[in-house]
Amino acid sequence: MRLAQTVLSLGLALLAGLVAACSEDDARQDLAGATQETLEISWPDLLPASERATLDAMRSGAGSAEDLAEYSSSSRDYQTGSFRTVERLDGRRVRMPGFLLPLDVTQRGQANAFLLLPYHGACVHYPAPPPNQIVYVTSIEPVAFDALWDPVWVEGVLQIDRRATELAETAYSMTVESVSDYAPEPS
Repeated sequence: MRLAQTVLSLGLALLAGLVAACSEDDARQDLAGATQETLEISWPDLLPASERATLDAMRSGAGSAEDLAEYSSSSRDYQTGSFRTVERLDGRRVRMPGFLLPLDVTQRGQANAFLLLPYHGACVHYPAPPPNQIVYVTSIEPVAFDALWDPVWVEGVLQIDRRATELAETAYSMTVESVSDYAPEPS
C-alpha cells in the first residue's frame, strides 16, 4: 500500500509538472474549430478539462475518494492516472512532440510499434505516465530510431483507443505517417 501511495504521489507530481510547464493558453486551446488540416498539439491537449480540475482538487487536498479511484484506474501498480480523453481529438490528424520507446524491433534500429512518451525515460527509468499521457504508435513501414533520448515529431491520425502493453496502458493510439527530428517552432 505504501508503494502504491508513493507511486501515485510521483505520478501526480510528474503530471502536475507537465501541465504547469505549458501556458494557460496552450492548456485551454480551443480545438473545436480546427479544420482537417494537421493540428499541432502538446501533451496537456490530451487532458480533458475535467482531468485538470481533478488534478487541481487532488493537489489542494480537496479531491474525493472517487477522484482518487478514477485516477488509479490502471491495472498496473506502477502506473497512475486516468483514461479520460479529449473526444474532439478522436480521428484528428495531429502533429505532436515526444520520445519514442520501441515495443517491437523488426531489425537493428527499426520498429513498427512504439510508445510515444512526454519525457525521456518514461516507462523504463521512471513510473509510467498516466494512460492519457501515452500514445500507442504503429507504423506500416519500420521507423528507424538511432537515439532514443532524442525527441521527435510524430504525425498521424489520433484515435481514442485503450491499449495494454508490457510497459504501460495507453488511452490513445496513432498510425504514424511521419516521424522527424524535433526542433521547436520559431516564435
